[in-house]
Amino acid sequence: MKFIASGYLTGQPESHLVFINIIIGSVLKFFYTYFSGIEWYSLLQAALFITAFFSNLYCIIKYETQGKRFVLTLFNLSLLYFLSRFQFSYVSGFLAISAVITQLYGLTDNNKRLLALSILLMLLSSLVRFEMFFFTYPIFFMVFLFPLNKKLSFKVALIGGVLIGISFLVNQLSYKNNPDWSSYIAYNKARGSVTNNPNINIDDENIIKEFKLNIEDRTLLKNYIFTETLSEETLNKMASYGKENQVPVSQTLMSAYSNVEAYFIAIAVLLTVSLATRRFQIALAVVLHILMIYITVRYSNIVQYRILYSTLFCLLFLYVRSLNINESRTLSVSLIALTSVLLLFQIRDTSKNTYFANKKLHYIQKIESQLPEDKMYLADPTSNHYLISRKAFENPERKYIFFGWLTNFPSPIKRQSDYNSNPYKMTKYPLIISQENYDNLKPFIFNRNIYVFTNENKVILTSGKQ
Repeated sequence: MKFIASGYLTGQPESHLVFINIIIGSVLKFFYTYFSGIEWYSLLQAALFITAFFSNLYCIIKYETQGKRFVLTLFNLSLLYFLSRFQFSYVSGFLAISAVITQLYGLTDNNKRLLALSILLMLLSSLVRFEMFFFTYPIFFMVFLFPLNKKLSFKVALIGGVLIGISFLVNQLSYKNNPDWSSYIAYNKARGSVTNNPNINIDDENIIKEFKLNIEDRTLLKNYIFTETLSEETLNKMASYGKENQVPVSQTLMSAYSNVEAYFIAIAVLLTVSLATRRFQIALAVVLHILMIYITVRYSNIVQYRILYSTLFCLLFLYVRSLNINESRTLSVSLIALTSVLLLFQIRDTSKNTYFANKKLHYIQKIESQLPEDKMYLADPTSNHYLISRKAFENPERKYIFFGWLTNFPSPIKRQSDYNSNPYKMTKYPLIISQENYDNLKPFIFNRNIYVFTNENKVILTSGKQ
């Protein structure tokens, strides 16, 4: 989305950021257009994240005292760790959580300014990622905020809901009035409803017969390549088939567990501790959170860690806040020690991430130095993680057409008259692909020039099947 906003993928700054509301997109487009040369997308995401952090900190310092203030301040510092894992879902999730925290303190103290801030945080969260806000906020509203002050909390939620509804309609109308983006969004939605859908087994004989899928269609779909057989209409029909032929409940639960195993262990421990210490509100919120995960996996798609961490943070924050820390020195010291250990692990992990990011950046630059300039390269979607970094596209002589979730993106369709949703059939364009992917997909690749990059930082030029 950074590459869309900045104009790298579109030729000029663009406000249609797919997952991010058009309002934020328009702000970014303005700054990229009139104040180019600055990475506005990253600056905005960082600013929103810091807003969430300091909103929490303000509430802690203003309303908590003694040991509890210190413990919660330390715990809030753990948010800064996620700046090293810059991703818009994290930003949206933690804005939603800050809306919960500021609203909780605001309702307790009848602080209207704090409640107004919470409404702003709700709106910002939904603008960054609409689905993420609704995955996070409603559970805490039902369990913690509404029982605290039914009338006032409902009023706050209603105002926030109206603002979110208006911004959502603005976003929908913007796409509806733009045929290119409307078509892309429809295709991308169809694509997303099939890929990683636990109810769709692409090798199931019934699906193969129903949709006339050959080995090429199925193999490439598993690698996020969409052959011409897999049109928007076909993908929608496959999604409908998945809804009508859902896997057993036990299989859905196993699918959810296997994808985020460590998280489920953590949330199960929190549920057990909450029940043992009679924190039944926390326990109820955990159960509803697990139910939300189940519904998402069963009827939509798999969940990933970045979707879940903000909820866990808020549950732990509320649990610690419920403890009588100021009355027990032992409890206070224990929590300070535990939180300090958590922060040390986060610092260690951030250091490791920085090391590997710099190593990958060096790897990318070494690969790029071996590629001929003045060419348009097709980027194999499952090799993208090798390519995407903050400096991977600084060389203006090289351009890439991306696939995967960028399949059928408006700008390459306009620029390349022979565009195909399957890059391996765009034979006149050179393909850049990892050795592993090339070995697995070689029978289906027809590009005349293929640049295969190995784990030894070498690029090998070969040709596809003729």
